[in-house]
Amino acid sequence: MVEIYMTNAAVTNLTCKLRYLSILMVLQLMVLFSAHAALAQRAPPISLLADSIRVNQNSGLLIASGNVQIFYEGRLLTAAEIRYDSKKKTIIAIGPITIREPDGTVFTAEYAELSENLRDGVIRGARLLLADQLQLASAEIRRTANRFNSMTNVVASSCQVCLSRPTPVWQIRAQQITHDELRQRIYFRNATLEILGIPVAFLPYLRTPSPEVQRATGFLVPTFLSSDYFGDGLKIPYYITLGDHADTTITPTVTLQGAQLIDMEYRQRFSSGGFDLFGAFAISDENGDDGRGFATVEGAFVLPRDVILSFDGTILSDYGFMKQFSYSNTDRVVSEISLSRYDDRNYFSVAAASLLSLRDDENNDRIPLVFPEFSYRSYQTDLFVGGKIGYSLNGVGLTRDEGQNMTRVGGSVDWMIPLELRHGVRAKVFAEMELDFYRVRNSEQFPEGTLTSFHPTLGAEVSWPLGQSLANSRHVFQPVIQVIYTADPSWNDAVPNEDSRQVEFDETNLFDLNRHPGQDASEMGLRTNLGATYTIFNDNGWEIGAAAGIVLRSETNRQFSQDILGAVSFEFPPNFSAIGRILLDEEFVVKRTEAELDISLDRFDLGGSFVYLLADPRAGSDSDRSEGTLRGSYRLTPSWEVDMRWTRNFITGKPVRASGGITYGNECIEIELSLSRRYTASEAVPSSTDIDLVVQLAGFGGSGLDKWPAARCSF
Repeated sequence: MVEIYMTNAAVTNLTCKLRYLSILMVLQLMVLFSAHAALAQRAPPISLLADSIRVNQNSGLLIASGNVQIFYEGRLLTAAEIRYDSKKKTIIAIGPITIREPDGTVFTAEYAELSENLRDGVIRGARLLLADQLQLASAEIRRTANRFNSMTNVVASSCQVCLSRPTPVWQIRAQQITHDELRQRIYFRNATLEILGIPVAFLPYLRTPSPEVQRATGFLVPTFLSSDYFGDGLKIPYYITLGDHADTTITPTVTLQGAQLIDMEYRQRFSSGGFDLFGAFAISDENGDDGRGFATVEGAFVLPRDVILSFDGTILSDYGFMKQFSYSNTDRVVSEISLSRYDDRNYFSVAAASLLSLRDDENNDRIPLVFPEFSYRSYQTDLFVGGKIGYSLNGVGLTRDEGQNMTRVGGSVDWMIPLELRHGVRAKVFAEMELDFYRVRNSEQFPEGTLTSFHPTLGAEVSWPLGQSLANSRHVFQPVIQVIYTADPSWNDAVPNEDSRQVEFDETNLFDLNRHPGQDASEMGLRTNLGATYTIFNDNGWEIGAAAGIVLRSETNRQFSQDILGAVSFEFPPNFSAIGRILLDEEFVVKRTEAELDISLDRFDLGGSFVYLLADPRAGSDSDRSEGTLRGSYRLTPSWEVDMRWTRNFITGKPVRASGGITYGNECIEIELSLSRRYTASEAVPSSTDIDLVVQLAGFGGSGLDKWPAARCSF
C-alpha cells in the first residue's frame, strides 16, 4: 500500500498552489486515483480545492480537509472535509456543508453522502433554500434522479428565525415535502399552516410553484370582503397558464348573504399585439336573481403598413352591477374601435365609439353613436419661403335613438412661416382656411339639407426669449404677443355644436388658434393673446415656473369672456411638486382655481388636488362646482404603513368617497386591511361601506416582498 500524506505545516506553499491550480491539473489529480480513467476523461471537468489532501492509491480513497471546494457542472460544494471513494463512486462530506445548484437552490447540512456527480444522495441535518426566499428544514433530504428532493417532517417558511424570536410569523409543517427541480413545483403532504405558532389551517395535499417561477397554474392570494350591499364574502382566484403567450384567471366569489359570482380574465399576446378579456357573471345576486354581469375587451395590434388597430369595449346587463360589487366606480362607459397610422409627415385615423351613461339624470337614448369618425393630417415644406403647409380632412357621423342626427365632413389648409429677427426675437406669420359641410336630420333647431361653415384665419406671433445664467441657476423669461383674426362670413349657416360644448382656458391653450376642443365651433373675431413665462432652472435639479396671460377681444364672444389666467409650478425632485392655476374674468372675479400637491419623503407621502369652477353658461356649466381630494400614506415603522384617501364636494358640503387601510409587511408576509365608504347613491346603486382583507405569503411563485425590510434579529 502506498499512502501520500501532506500536513498543513509542511506544505504551506503547496496549499497555495493547490488553491490556484488550473482545472486541467486538478482534473489530472482526480483521474490518477480513479478506477475508470477513460470515462473520467470524457466527463465534464471537476475542480477540487482544499488545504490538505490525502490519497490512498490502493484503496482509491481521497480525503480532502480544510476549506474544501468542489466545482462540477455549475455546482459548488463546500465542506470542512470530504472523502471520495473512487471504487464506490461516492462522496462523503462532513459539515458545515453548503451545496449551491446552478438554478440558485442552496442546501446546507452537517453530513452528506452523495454520488460523484453531486446529483443524488442523502443529506442529514439539512436546510434547503430556494431562490433566497423559501427555507425548507428537515432532519434528512434524499435527492434522486437529479431532480427530486424528498424530505420528511419538514418545516417551511420564508421568515427569518432568531434566537430571540424562534417562532416565525408563519410556517408550514408537513409530514412530507417533495421538491421537483425540473417542473419547479413543491408538493406538501399533510401540511399545517401556523401563524405565530398557532395552527390555522390543515391541508392533506398542497402544491405550489417554486419561488423562482413567475407563471404557474394554481390558486392565487384570496381576498376577504365585507360590504353593506352584499355582506361578507370571499374571492378565490385560480390562475391557469395557457402556454407562453396566454393565461386566464377564474375567480369565484361567495358571500354569506347568498350572492355567488364568477369573474374571468383571459389574456393573449401575439407578435403583433394582444388583447385582454374580463367579465363577471352573477350566478345568484343578493336578491337571488341570475344573469346579471358585464364583459370588457381591450387590445391593440399592428397591422401591415404600420396600421394600428386598437379597441376597447364594454357590455352591461344593468347600470348598477359594476359599482354594487366593486368592479368599477365609473359612471360612463365608453366603447371604441380605431385604425390609425403615423409617420413623419402624415397621420390618419378612422374610428367608431359609443357611450353609455350610468347616471340617473342622463338619457342614453339622446347620447349619440359615433360612426364613423375619421381624421387625416399631412404637412410639407414650403420650398419658396421655407415655411410649412398643412392639410387636414375630417368627418363624423352621429346617430341617436331620440333627437338630432348629424353628419359632418370638412377640411382645412394652414400655412406658417417662421422668422428669425435681430437680438434673438422670434416671429411667425400664419394663415388657415377651414371649411365644413353638415347634414342634419330629426332636428328641431336646424333645417334639413346641407349647411356650410367657412372660417378663414390670419395671424402673427412675436416672442423674445431672454436668459441669464448665474452661479448655480439659469433664468429664462419669455414674453409672447399673438394677434389673430378669424372671419365669420355672413353667408355661413348656423350649424350644430356637438363636440365643443365645454371649453377650458389655461396656459396650455393660450396661444391656440381655436381654444374649442372640437371642430364644431370656432373662436371668432379679432383678438390679441398676451402672455409671458418665467422659469428658474437650478443646477441641483429643482425648477420654479410662473405663467400669466390675457386675451383681449374686439367684441364680445359667445363662449369666451375676456379672462385673465395665471399659473405657478414648483418641482423639487424627487420629494416635492406643486402646481396652481387661477382664472379671472375682466372684473377680477375668480372663475376657476386649481391646485395639485405631491410630497414624498422617506416615511411620508402626501398628495392632494382641489378645483373650483364658477358657473359659466358659455362654457357649458350652469352651476358652481368644487371638489377636493386628499391622499397620503405614512410608514409608522419599517413594517407598518397606513394610507388614506378622501374626496369631498365643497358645494354640497358632503363627502363623496373615503378610504383607508393599514398594512403590515416583512420579508415573508404582507397583511393588508382596507376600509372604503362610497357616500353617493343612485337609483341602481346605494351608498355602501366595503372592507377588504388580503394576506400574501412570500416564497411561492415569485411572490417576493421586496417592499418590506427583513425582520431584524437581536441576540
